[in-house]
Amino acid sequence: MLTVVGIQLSEYDMPKYFDPNGLSLNPKDFCIVEFNRHEEVGFVVSIEPYCPVSLTCPGLPKVLRLATEQEIEEWHALKKKELDALNICRQKVRDHGLTMKITNVRFDKHNNKVVFHFTADKRVDFRELVKDLGRALRSRIELWQIGVRDEAKLVDGYGICGRRLCCAGFIREFAPVSIRMAKDQDIILSPTKLSGICGRLMCCLAYEEDLYKKLSRDAVPTGATVKTESLEGLVVDRNLLRQSYSVKDKAGTIHTVKHEEISDVKVPENQEKKQKELKRIKEEEFEEGDSYPADDVEC
Repeated sequence: MLTVVGIQLSEYDMPKYFDPNGLSLNPKDFCIVEFNRHEEVGFVVSIEPYCPVSLTCPGLPKVLRLATEQEIEEWHALKKKELDALNICRQKVRDHGLTMKITNVRFDKHNNKVVFHFTADKRVDFRELVKDLGRALRSRIELWQIGVRDEAKLVDGYGICGRRLCCAGFIREFAPVSIRMAKDQDIILSPTKLSGICGRLMCCLAYEEDLYKKLSRDAVPTGATVKTESLEGLVVDRNLLRQSYSVKDKAGTIHTVKHEEISDVKVPENQEKKQKELKRIKEEEFEEGDSYPADDVEC
């Protein structure tokens, strides 16, 4: 079982996991780690006696050694410079009246430049801003526009599930996520329930999509009338994973019915046409592996 250590490279970032490489480390220890093909200074925030399932343990970057006092002082000085540069940049953005949000800043001492990441709803002409920042910081300036999902991945955090954000933990490339996926899984279409920290549809909606499409091909739709040996009623809810339905009888009592107990199904005519069309689309997608129609909202 591999022990991993959580190390923060900045006071404002979420911890990243590293292989301790046989070193005896304690919380708050500063050390030198291998990150993005360079040696970086960070401090230990946690020591985990297990490898998180979201990580490929053999591929973890390594802790190289403990940091010296001089390296620790340089780290603190660099982080203060980054914070000052971030405040300067945000003030310059307001001065120039630009509609952009500065997410973070990184001093790339290896390439002697300052890199800012920002989000914006549309293209921004920041040429004058770059010149102004270059004069203020006396360094080469780069501004990179990123999407809101990239911003969440960069900043890191925890989702409503209580776990670390998938994008920051293990997702390497973002795949399209559509509202159709939530409909296929019978999830209530509530923005507060379906949206992640980035404000877009949660990436996890796509994880079980293939299974839900397979299960829903022969499932009884909500609103259909069903019969069993001892019951006749209206399907008001269903659980695709358990293959069960909530059926309301004429007296208004709710019963839980298994799929195999149903002997007859009657679907309203208008809903039956819609159900057949959706079933045809799902079967084609399940067989060919195509994506959902382009008129669905994707994130």
